[in-house]
Amino acid sequence: MFKSLSLKVIIFGFIFTFFSSFGQSFFLGLFNSNIRDALSISHGQFGSIYASATLLSSFILIWLGKKIDEINIFKFASLVTILLSFSCFFFSKISSVTFLFFAIFLMRFSGQGMMSHTATTTVSRYFTKSRGKALSTIWFGLSSAEFILPVFTIYLLTFLDWRYIWIIISIVIILFLPLASFILLKKLNFESREKTSKLEKK
Repeated sequence: MFKSLSLKVIIFGFIFTFFSSFGQSFFLGLFNSNIRDALSISHGQFGSIYASATLLSSFILIWLGKKIDEINIFKFASLVTILLSFSCFFFSKISSVTFLFFAIFLMRFSGQGMMSHTATTTVSRYFTKSRGKALSTIWFGLSSAEFILPVFTIYLLTFLDWRYIWIIISIVIILFLPLASFILLKKLNFESREKTSKLEKK
């Protein structure tokens, strides 16, 4: 079993992988038809925009993802949270193909990219001997989201406009994640895996 501080790191990773789902394909795909109807575009056009925006987000992640090694984990998590919240709000304002491209780019980068990256990097830094067990545990967060969110979202779409759903998501993120990150990470003080190893031995 994980100790108290270790458990907090696990919960943090679980929460961040859960919230990464807003930038994952399975979740964005739930709004495919609504967006195509709003912009009058075809499946092929949507797919091309989605693929190109995803590719761009992957390239940017290579450059910005390494910044987590230079910034305090809590500060980095806070920045990622703000970006994800803004991205969700931006997504609710899609009004053109150009807007769609940047909206998908932001969601893929902040959600699927940076949220997952923050969760796995934090857990990998903290754990040494039980790193594999810890990483496999936090990814249950994404599995839980894949089970819960589609059903809940489809239900919401029966009586709410899809744009309002994204605004609600944006608000939930900015209200919940900063507080959760503060509570779970406030006692963590490490800048590298080497320092973390020393911390665990104490």
